[in-house]
Amino acid sequence: MEYDGDANTRPSSRANAPQRGMTNDDFEASFKAYCAQPEHAKEMAEYQYRELRKSDRVSHRLEAMAFREAVLGAEEEAQRNVAPFLRTRVLKNIIATFKNDKCGDFGKWACNPLVLNMLRETQKAIDEGRASEEEVERAMVNYLRDPKNDGSAEYTRATTREANLDTKDLVGALNEQCELRYKGNDHYKNKSFDEARDCYMKALSIMKLVKGRNPMDQAEVRKNKLACLMNLGSACMGLKLYGEAIEHLNEADEENPDDKRLLLRRGRAYAYRGDFDDAKRDFTRVLRLDPTDDEAHYELYNLKSLRAQDHARRVELSKNIFAKR
Repeated sequence: MEYDGDANTRPSSRANAPQRGMTNDDFEASFKAYCAQPEHAKEMAEYQYRELRKSDRVSHRLEAMAFREAVLGAEEEAQRNVAPFLRTRVLKNIIATFKNDKCGDFGKWACNPLVLNMLRETQKAIDEGRASEEEVERAMVNYLRDPKNDGSAEYTRATTREANLDTKDLVGALNEQCELRYKGNDHYKNKSFDEARDCYMKALSIMKLVKGRNPMDQAEVRKNKLACLMNLGSACMGLKLYGEAIEHLNEADEENPDDKRLLLRRGRAYAYRGDFDDAKRDFTRVLRLDPTDDEAHYELYNLKSLRAQDHARRVELSKNIFAKR
């Protein structure tokens, strides 16, 4: 581990500075002993957290420089085409992807009529208040996350990043996500679902960043990641974002299949979205695991009522449409 000389960004104990006559191996052993002491765990966790964030800032600066070079290196027509959209963050992020062209041809995308029309329509929707930047961004991410759509595999590779942490460093990451998750739980209890979802998303982003170096540590990472995904599913259901809830619960199901709580939660999300067959499948899976589960029996019974209500609503809607004609 190398330090940059800033006492505010590194472990500060002078007792572990290399002494005259001490070899590098001696110093390394001394420093490891320092890190392993419980009273220094918080200091080391904070240092690790700052180092990860510093790495992110450097990465962002490099990305910004590469984007600037791509724009300035393009033909005048391409620069003129993208200029009106650079003031909008989400559109600027879309334009930044043009530099990822396999042949380095930024202009091919900056001069594409279909791409430019998409940018214009999106800018218009944002300016007129029909969509927020966050909604546009969320729609894009959901599209790219869907395995059925082009670019999904590449998006997953580009956005999946892991840091292999030793046990002592992992503690800090786990503690941070726990604090965020507990804060989210308080928001959830108060029915502040937006704030709860935000806390859970931040906690999940930490758990997707780290990876334990031994099976025991990795099991702890997996357990906390599953808790984040389950909590996210609940918060999204509170916001009636049933599609997003199902997406998080699907990810949890891949990690931990045949979890009754997960299947019940996802079944309810399917039911509220009107996907009654998928809901029935999840509730039936619960009963295969435990034929005496009262909640699953109730949900299957309630599903018949929800299906009947949905059918009646559709019939009434059809009547109104034809009556107006």
